[in-house]
Amino acid sequence: MDFTDLRILKTQEKLQNALLDLLKTKELKAITVKEICNKAGISRNAFYQHYGYKEDLYDQMVARATERIRESLSPIIPDSSHIRRNIIESYAKHVIDGINEVKDLISVMLKGDDGIFLRQLTDLIFGQYLTDAIPFFDVKDSNELRLYYEFISAGMAAFIIRWVVENDVSEKDAVSLLTSILIQTSYKIPKQLK
Repeated sequence: MDFTDLRILKTQEKLQNALLDLLKTKELKAITVKEICNKAGISRNAFYQHYGYKEDLYDQMVARATERIRESLSPIIPDSSHIRRNIIESYAKHVIDGINEVKDLISVMLKGDDGIFLRQLTDLIFGQYLTDAIPFFDVKDSNELRLYYEFISAGMAAFIIRWVVENDVSEKDAVSLLTSILIQTSYKIPKQLK
């Protein structure tokens, strides 16, 4: 293990946690590098060794969250021939676990959002689902398939956002509900699309 890398990761983690904590009460433009450093217990010099601006730190956090969401949406089995209820439930847990890891950041990003984040999340889900669906279900790309996944993606984005914002449904219950929804929708490609 390279201890230099570990120190870098620890410093970045402290800065990210500090910024996330500050974003719960203030907008990014109102937060200073000094505040982030004080909250993290890190010098400004150390901050600037990792980031040029506070926006760079924020962008890294968003990129990490986006990648985690993308990973959570990826199939956990190679193709649709392996689909069973327990696999769908495992996939739903995979999604909820991934979203839960970045739940606080999603919540902060939704604060004061004018629909841009919702559209970005829907587009991310759409891209991931469409890319995965073609080989997973062995279907061809078509306008109909894209419409279908636009619909499914909007529903998944709404589910994620409602679960994050309302914060009154347990992870276990969210997995159960998402499993039921997936059984009825996402894992059944309409016959005309095959």
